[in-house]
Amino acid sequence: MSNCKIHNVRFYKPKAKAIYCMSFNKKTQKLALSRSDASIEIWNLKDSPVMEKYLPSSIKNFSIEGLAWSGHRLFTVGLHALLCEYDLKQLSIKSQTSVTGQTAFCLDVNRQETRIAVGTEQGYLNIFSIVEDELVFEKFLDKQEGRILCLKYDHTGEFIASGSMDTIRVWNVKTGHAIHKMTTGRSAANKATIVWCIAVTKNMTIITGDSRGKLSFWDGTVGAQTESYQSHKADVLTLCLTDDDNEVHCAGIDANIITYRNIAVRGDLHKWVKSVQRKVHDHDVRALVMNKKYLYSGGVDGYLACSYYPPKTLLKYPPVSSHPNNCAEIASKARYILLKYPKSVELWSMGEEAEQEKKVKFGAMLPIKKKPVKLLVLQRQVKTDIGVKREGILSSTINSTGKYIAFSTMSALRLFRFDYMNNKPTLTQCELPFDNPCVNMMFSPEGNQLIVAPQEGGLEVLNILNNQATRAQTIPTDKYIHDTITFLRFSPCGQYLIATDPESNIAVWKRTSSNYKPWEFYFKLPRHSCSPTAISVQANSMNLLIAYADHKISEFNLASCKLAEFSAEVQDKNNKLFTKNFAIRNILHCPPNDTVLLHDDSNIQIINRKKKAAPNTPKRAKVVNVDKEDPILSINAIKKYKHLLHLGVLSDNELVAVEVSPLSFLEQLPPGFKQNTFGTK
Repeated sequence: MSNCKIHNVRFYKPKAKAIYCMSFNKKTQKLALSRSDASIEIWNLKDSPVMEKYLPSSIKNFSIEGLAWSGHRLFTVGLHALLCEYDLKQLSIKSQTSVTGQTAFCLDVNRQETRIAVGTEQGYLNIFSIVEDELVFEKFLDKQEGRILCLKYDHTGEFIASGSMDTIRVWNVKTGHAIHKMTTGRSAANKATIVWCIAVTKNMTIITGDSRGKLSFWDGTVGAQTESYQSHKADVLTLCLTDDDNEVHCAGIDANIITYRNIAVRGDLHKWVKSVQRKVHDHDVRALVMNKKYLYSGGVDGYLACSYYPPKTLLKYPPVSSHPNNCAEIASKARYILLKYPKSVELWSMGEEAEQEKKVKFGAMLPIKKKPVKLLVLQRQVKTDIGVKREGILSSTINSTGKYIAFSTMSALRLFRFDYMNNKPTLTQCELPFDNPCVNMMFSPEGNQLIVAPQEGGLEVLNILNNQATRAQTIPTDKYIHDTITFLRFSPCGQYLIATDPESNIAVWKRTSSNYKPWEFYFKLPRHSCSPTAISVQANSMNLLIAYADHKISEFNLASCKLAEFSAEVQDKNNKLFTKNFAIRNILHCPPNDTVLLHDDSNIQIINRKKKAAPNTPKRAKVVNVDKEDPILSINAIKKYKHLLHLGVLSDNELVAVEVSPLSFLEQLPPGFKQNTFGTK
């Protein structure tokens, strides 16, 4: 590894999509968040936060203004006046229900998970009953004047508190009438106060944040204001309560997250007092959720931030608007790299190093004789009633020779042949036996076979010949894979196929030496308590290496179907590899040596079983001896990256690192809220 060259790809520049809203499911520990392009991300917060699923934007659902969980079901509303439910296994929209009152801005599910309420532009509160497989419209409450911008059920589910222009109302769900109407007041006579967010405690205390920057507390039983604080210098856009209802966190345009705590003053008298102020983001904060002591926040900068105290800790996950394990793919034989964006894919040729007369110092930058070149941009445009729109990319892949590129959107699957002769790119669309959207896809090592995972389930094997793909086999997966297929991997020899899902189901299929023999089920690995975050197969030993969200590392030999020794050597010391706050993003097996590379968001760990720990190592590398028996396992840590999204093998002595600088996200953002500080303007 000392002579290995690394191509640092810094021309991958995804846009920072703002986080609009978030919803946390306490039972499943799943966080759903939506971004400005109407894409949805499902994060598992049980162990290290991991993005398990990604639903790109589609023509059917171009706006998300609110989302909520009901058990394992996810609902959203938006400017299209539709209440959408999603199929999280197929990563598609399951159903769409019209709401009364045009545009919908907010929704909430009661604690019993039997009803869902939707607030609309014309002032209607729509009530739907949640049954097993569908939503049934029940009724809508009395029409109010003005739009409903936020709403919240109380703990009993009998009442709803809603916020609109200048007004907070308390509704009786059974009768459909408003029992209390409370006025906020105005900071200027001709400027209406907008109630942006609302929460309800167990004792029926209603908490609101408005456009004056005030956090107000109301007694919902009598309909009167009890307390009000100028918590922010601009609009309060979001707030959330802790599980015990003793603390409320609020944030908005001025980006400060401020905590108010309910304390006993004397006797039964309680008062809300400002407690902690956090500076987590530099731009507007639009969503807050609580997971025990962890506060998750998101806003215009696109970062998903986690902060908690004690100890004082801040973690920030970059705004990569696609599955983080699948943002790039390398065609090693052609020296191409496929960069994946939310609504397009780009094909680049890698640069080449210039010959050196003198030996270059360790860690120095090497001059290049050929710069990387953008060869191709692929996207799918669809005609709609309001014009031509680009569809979000659901999955994409490229074969090792760079000749074939496949990608799928929410409505179609496409396969292209790419030729690059005399500096002229040529693209030819190939015929396909079906046009169904696919949640995952992968080319075989030989490049003449494409395996796709359709939304309906199972695997389809396609043989490619003369710019035409034919169906060779359909592989049923229902017995072994119970959720969305998140990883598809071939062994380097092409004889094993591995598929995984977020429920830690890992199945292996095998075929004979002939590439056109059918795949047969081989075995299924034991399930772990959390989902896998990275998998890889070593060429020489045929060992399958798996990293999980809790940082457990397991290795199975595909030939013997048994646990390999590597797991026993590393498992006891795996806490020294990475911090528990970031999951392992990728695993590599380097061809020259028995070397394994693992990386997360900022660190690379080099594990070498055959080489003893060197006494003199660079200052940036830290060596940890895990096993005292021969061979000694040396682990070197490289900490030089900020957001390392992908690490891949280009050749025997070349690696490709796809890194995104935090400054590239910052450059794309609009100016933040301007505040006058002491001595400056």
